[in-house]
Amino acid sequence: MAYRFVTACANCAKQFGDLWVMDSTRRACPKTIVKITCPLCGKRFDQDAKDLLQIGSQLQNLVFGRPVRSVQVDYDCPYCSDRGILVSLLHTDLSWDELSKEHVQTAVCDNGFCSQRGVFQELKPSRVVLGSLNPVELRTGNYVRNYRAFP
Repeated sequence: MAYRFVTACANCAKQFGDLWVMDSTRRACPKTIVKITCPLCGKRFDQDAKDLLQIGSQLQNLVFGRPVRSVQVDYDCPYCSDRGILVSLLHTDLSWDELSKEHVQTAVCDNGFCSQRGVFQELKPSRVVLGSLNPVELRTGNYVRNYRAFP
C-alpha cells in the first residue's frame, strides 16, 4: 500500500512529496522517525512521521523523492557468522549500498563458539529479510537516474 504525503526539507525548507510504500504488517506508527533524502537539495534529514500531511487524491505540483520502504534487516556476527544476532525494522529511502554504510548497529553475540562472545560489536546489515529496498541510483550531472540491470 502506498501513501502520499507532503513535507518540507529541514535543510532547504522547500516542500516536496513523500511516498511511503508499506504493508499492513510493517506499518509505521506516528512515533516513527525516518531519515529521508530531499529530492531538491539532496541532503538527508530526520522526518517525524506525525508531521507528514497526507495528500489524498488531489495531486499538487510537487517533486517526489525516493519512496520510503519498510524493511526487516538482519545483522550477522562478523566473527563467527552467527546469523541474525540483531534484527531491525527500518523505514528508509536508501538502496542496499547506502543502507549498509549508514545503518551500523551495536550488539552482542551470544554464540558459545564465538571469539567475541559477550563483547559489543559494530554490525553492518547482512540481508533484508522482509520487504525490498530502492534500486541503486547513478548520479550524473544535476539529476539522478534509477539504475536497473536488465537481463
